[in-house]
Amino acid sequence: MMGGSWAEVLGVWLAAFFTLAILSLIIKENPVYRFAEHIFVGVSAGYGLMNAFNQAIWPQIAQGIRDSKYVILKLGTFNFLGQEVPFLTVGQLVILIGVILGLMILAKLEIFGYIAPHLRWISLYPLAVTIGIGTGIGITAAFQGFIFPQIQATFLPLWTPDLMSTVSNWVFLVGVITTILYFFFSAEQKGIMRPIVSVGTVFIMVAFGASFGYTVMGRISLLLGRIYFLLHNWLHLI
Repeated sequence: MMGGSWAEVLGVWLAAFFTLAILSLIIKENPVYRFAEHIFVGVSAGYGLMNAFNQAIWPQIAQGIRDSKYVILKLGTFNFLGQEVPFLTVGQLVILIGVILGLMILAKLEIFGYIAPHLRWISLYPLAVTIGIGTGIGITAAFQGFIFPQIQATFLPLWTPDLMSTVSNWVFLVGVITTILYFFFSAEQKGIMRPIVSVGTVFIMVAFGASFGYTVMGRISLLLGRIYFLLHNWLHLI
């Protein structure tokens, strides 16, 4: 690469090296590929941790400590980042509970089993809280974001002035009904159910094929992007 600052030149060469290192897996697994893989995992984990701390964890902690709207006990004040805040508030109590649960989950670590194996059970409480809250939020989000919109999307007019819209709506309705019946395993699928389930199988295969094709196109697009980078930004051949 010609021109540009030393940082840009170094960045391009590093990007080219790691691109070729990852692509070397096409030949066979090798130490260069494993080195690039470990670097990627380490950098991603470090960046993700710091980004989560700076963008989510610390702002929430700071906001909770500063929150003086609801004071539970008037135990005086303390200085936090140059600001006098009362103690103890609802926000501080929430932060305190979070810290305690976070420390309790450390008992799940293997090293804690050697220090105090009889106390490893305390890690079950924060895990239960995390799984319970996550499940509740996840189910609610799934119903609001996926299930209800999907149900609403099936209520389409079966007869419209536009012939193509009518055909499309009928195909959509048949696909939804036959696909749902395909996953109805409470009764044996025989008689009239057998051809209906076969139609559902066709719709499922078409959906899987379209999804797979979309995934392949996306991966090929990424590969073409890296090849263009190597030929244009690195080697200047195009």
